[in-house]
Amino acid sequence: MRMLPPDAVAVTVVGNDALLVAFSNGENRLFDLKPLLSRKCYAKLNNKAFLSQAFIQYGCVTWPGDIDIDPDWLYGDSIAVVET
Repeated sequence: MRMLPPDAVAVTVVGNDALLVAFSNGENRLFDLKPLLSRKCYAKLNNKAFLSQAFIQYGCVTWPGDIDIDPDWLYGDSIAVVET
């Protein structure tokens, strides 16, 4: 049986090309947006004002206009942030 990834519960935009995402399992992870920014469906994220409108909906990081990033992708392609 495949384990489902934890849901995203909070998001903070970091700079112009990264997201700090808090997950339902208590982890904070950093997701690099750079690989997505050249894709047509994510082109609006190149605009800092638009990027800053990120919010959580149904466990996904989402923006207006039905732009989102699945929590499985967010979790799997991010790195853990360890607080010291």
